[in-house]
Amino acid sequence: MYSKSTSTIESLRKPISRVVAVAMIAFALLTIPQTFDTLVGESMEITGFAFLIVAALGRVWCSIYISGRKDKVLCVDGPYQLSRNPLYFFSFLGVIGFSLALQSLIILGITSFIYLFYYRYIIRSEELRLISLFGTNYIAYCDATPRFFPALRAPNKIELYPINPKIIERALKEVVWFLFAILAIEVVEVIHAKGHLVLLTLPF
Repeated sequence: MYSKSTSTIESLRKPISRVVAVAMIAFALLTIPQTFDTLVGESMEITGFAFLIVAALGRVWCSIYISGRKDKVLCVDGPYQLSRNPLYFFSFLGVIGFSLALQSLIILGITSFIYLFYYRYIIRSEELRLISLFGTNYIAYCDATPRFFPALRAPNKIELYPINPKIIERALKEVVWFLFAILAIEVVEVIHAKGHLVLLTLPF
């Protein structure tokens, strides 16, 4: 029997994500990669910022389509034509961007592993709930659409689509966290440049 209510693992998604983010910032403060402030490191940082921008814009794009209809209507338009979980995919790009901007492949590996491991269970839990809500329609959608990484095709264009302004406003507020990430990265960089707080040098 599938539950139509949000599971514990789904409810804890945001607080656990915040705890992990704070832990990784602390780890970044206390360590410094050998690539820091080199041509390779600077290239990683610029690439990371690009990923963060794409992640922020992608999450707003997804919010336009999900727009308050989650668990009410099965959304299969826009980014949801390409992936069943585009919001989580763009968040993953944000994780990659944050890690690259810290100029450390070790941090990139750790954060990517934690994200993919934890969100695998979140996605599975959500899938069980969506099956209970939408039945065969959701199963057919699963058969046609990748679970996480988007299909390499252009989504169908839609001329008109109803949106909920409150949901868009909330999505824009969430984008502020990506700007906060950029600020946090710059603070870490300044601290590293002055040689403060560093307890360990990472090989890369």
